[in-house]
Amino acid sequence: MEKLNTTVFLKVVETGSFKRTADILGYTQAGISYIINAMEKEFGLTLFHREYGGVRLTSEGRQLLHLIRQIADWEHYLEEAINDIRNLRTGSVRVCTFNSVYIHWLPGIIRRFRDQYPNIDIDIVSCEADRDIEKMIANREVDCGFMPDIPYADIDYYPLMEESLMVTVPIDHPMADKKSFPRNEMGNYPYIMFSFDKPDFNDLIFRDGIKPQTAFTVDNDYAAMAMVSQGLGICIFPQILLNDMPFPIRCLEFDPPLRRNISIATHSMDTCTRAAKEFIRCTREWVEEKDFTLL
Repeated sequence: MEKLNTTVFLKVVETGSFKRTADILGYTQAGISYIINAMEKEFGLTLFHREYGGVRLTSEGRQLLHLIRQIADWEHYLEEAINDIRNLRTGSVRVCTFNSVYIHWLPGIIRRFRDQYPNIDIDIVSCEADRDIEKMIANREVDCGFMPDIPYADIDYYPLMEESLMVTVPIDHPMADKKSFPRNEMGNYPYIMFSFDKPDFNDLIFRDGIKPQTAFTVDNDYAAMAMVSQGLGICIFPQILLNDMPFPIRCLEFDPPLRRNISIATHSMDTCTRAAKEFIRCTREWVEEKDFTLL
């Protein structure tokens, strides 16, 4: 199977549309349809249901999806191995990250990396679930990734910094003029929860009989900040994300403090691509040079 076919197949799965895939990959819709039809003819299987408004995998297509992803991964690593030999003149690196690092770190890191390797493409995958990030790294779905916790899996990781978890309250909140926010007060005020909050994260805060008064569940950091500023509840954010916040809210550290480690990780430094090694090196240097007196 040619690499182009796996790329097209996976992009059609992602978009659910021949037209959107064609727009993204720079082909005509007819060209995408031809490639998928050729794959189906080669396999003797129907891979997609063609429906009004889009396409979706057949049961046979779903059964092959994992294997085709594996083939695409190995094609990627073969390409990167060849690029290693060519001294990184071309290639790509796939990086997984979570929102606060995406906003406040990645632009600067990418700028530095691009200055050194202008022809290396960077593919960014955004994810807020710690264990999903770890799984993508362990399964080689990404070359490297930023993690907001110490990994459970047997992967190589490098701690970058420790950040505090902060409670945000409206500026007229009864706790707004306090120096810190006692954890045992968390159950006394309406709470804005994230849909992607992790059980271990909530267990860290809401324990010892403390229960949240969940007023809203949201899936966007800045929407939550806006709701806090309007007095609709209190919310917890990582320290990095509160840099240059655009809303009038008060940020308080927990009493006692709650902190987490931010690391960058890869499946194995011995077997990852040279592009991934260089991205990790560039990241570590960039972080070391910055003054993270955040708030």
